[in-house]
Amino acid sequence: MAGLALYIHVPFCRHKCIYCDFYSSTHTALLPRYLEALQQEIAYYRRHPAFAGKTLTSIYWGGGTPSLIPPEEIHTLLEQIRSGWALSPAAEITLEANPGALDSAHLAGYRQAGINRLSMGIQSFHDSELALLTRIHSAAEALSALASARAAGFANISLDLIFGLPGQSNSDYEASLRQAIACRPAHLSLYGLTIETGTPLAQAVGSGRLQPCDEEVEREMFLTGKKMAEKAGYQHYEISNYALPGCEARHNQHYWEGEAYLGLGPAAHSFAAGERFWNGRDLEGYLAAWRRNEPAVAGRERIGREEEKSEALLLGLRRRAGIDLARWRERFGEELLDRGGRAIERLGGCCQGLPPFSAAPGEELLTLNSGHLALTQAGVLLYDMVCQELCATLCA
Repeated sequence: MAGLALYIHVPFCRHKCIYCDFYSSTHTALLPRYLEALQQEIAYYRRHPAFAGKTLTSIYWGGGTPSLIPPEEIHTLLEQIRSGWALSPAAEITLEANPGALDSAHLAGYRQAGINRLSMGIQSFHDSELALLTRIHSAAEALSALASARAAGFANISLDLIFGLPGQSNSDYEASLRQAIACRPAHLSLYGLTIETGTPLAQAVGSGRLQPCDEEVEREMFLTGKKMAEKAGYQHYEISNYALPGCEARHNQHYWEGEAYLGLGPAAHSFAAGERFWNGRDLEGYLAAWRRNEPAVAGRERIGREEEKSEALLLGLRRRAGIDLARWRERFGEELLDRGGRAIERLGGCCQGLPPFSAAPGEELLTLNSGHLALTQAGVLLYDMVCQELCATLCA
């Protein structure tokens, strides 16, 4: 049976952080109604022809703050999911967790319910930076939550850190990352701060109350993170992600490889059989749709050939594995290196045999290694520009 990744969006937060553009609501009184609607949505899609009979390779509870859902409710929902789909014996079942919304009893309950991976949004180990980001936890509470998670039996833990904050120095970021590595999580996600339009952070920057991080400083932070993580034994397997051997995020890799996925909850997206569809960013609308026993789908689109190629480029070059040239030939009936030769020349040529994501001898942004086209270290730093150049040639 074909594999399927399942994403469940939990649209609740106790507090909306200044930088966050993900859909969420602080109206937590609606949580019981949301859980009822989610059960209806699970029942609907396990009978849907595009998803029925699939084997789940991963389940990811994202948000929002999924750790606001009591463990017994997670258990009930997972049982319903298991009754509708086969679950791979090696399935990765992840719960995003906010250190400010966790306790030992909940952690033990999540583990017992079947969660086998935690993704913890630490973001920083400096209290001043956490205050700037309006996070609801302190550095000490983050460390305590990590200790509690380990005591509850979680071995597969991912930590998120953000760099490029207003006023942040490279040494500030280095200290946070040193603390994260000392905790020895299985996985690290290191994200450069994005100032999303419409967020309070964007308003603060636009008014001059906060100054964005200098691009050169942010570049230095990225390279510092890469060097420190790799020295500690983490493999840089995707632009923002590092893992100990065998601990790469299976759920995200499913997306990056262009496989089918099903998204449940408000604002969740799905993809199958060349079609993408999504639920609206509207909790009340989601609840109203399922009160009528109707799917809360807000839009659909067919993925055309050129868009498919564009996404294959964007997703392939994000990963250390790069783009498999034989698979590209099989999917699109063309030789990528021939069709994209002029663009590659404009980008400074291509190294031969250089390991992906590593420093090139010259100015090369791309490397060809074992039949895969991937980025060099310099190419990672110029990812957007490289993709734009190649898409202009290959996807026209």
